[in-house]
Amino acid sequence: MDLNIKTIGKQGETIAADYLEKNGYEILETNFQNNLGYRVGEIDIIARENETGELAFVEVKARKKGSWGAENPELAITRAKYKKLTRIIGRYLRQNNLDDAPHRLDAIAIEMDMGSRKAKLRHLKYIYY
Repeated sequence: MDLNIKTIGKQGETIAADYLEKNGYEILETNFQNNLGYRVGEIDIIARENETGELAFVEVKARKKGSWGAENPELAITRAKYKKLTRIIGRYLRQNNLDDAPHRLDAIAIEMDMGSRKAKLRHLKYIYY
């Protein structure tokens, strides 16, 4: 079965959200879109780490095993993508009166093995350029 990129991305986001919930995070929003009359961008998952109260803005990158970039899907987060994500995070914080809330940008990298239906997941905290 050959899955398209959007399907793999959605499956990756579901796997990431399940992982976060099992590891002490409360999912606040998924697919938050920053709209200014036009679509500027999206944050895949916004979660609160229960232990610290810190907001985690999570970019999920999923790839099929054997495809280009599958071993390090997080490398798809370029400097330009990072800048866009930080602008969206700022907008979310302002919209929700959370300017002073502790927060960070994380990445969850997932390599999906479609044959065995298993996934390797890495949670990278505090990513930056």
